[in-house]
Amino acid sequence: MAYITYRGENTSLMLYGIRFPAKVPVQVEQGEVVKKLRERSDFDIKEDKVIPLEDLTLVQLKDKAKAANIEGFGSMNKSDLIAALRGGGKPSDNTPPADDPSKPEGADGKSADANNPPTA
Repeated sequence: MAYITYRGENTSLMLYGIRFPAKVPVQVEQGEVVKKLRERSDFDIKEDKVIPLEDLTLVQLKDKAKAANIEGFGSMNKSDLIAALRGGGKPSDNTPPADDPSKPEGADGKSADANNPPTA
């Protein structure tokens, strides 16, 4: 795996089915593509470089989320994707789990059975 940065002045460049935005590192896993790009002077190649998630574009974060099998990644914004990729799930989902004792059941906050008087 390598991170390849296009150093050119164009807005972006499309090679081997991969879009390379100018001056933005792109993760490339195909060894043959990396080998071909090593021969070009307009690309910088860094092996196994760790790039902070905040420095990735929305498209790159969605690619990572897809690879990580995160559900609903297509409708997430950048901060949601970063949180999900870090293992926090989708932050905008504030619904407590069903077995969460802090979740009120009845309209008055009591358990559903507390609203019904016992029958004989």
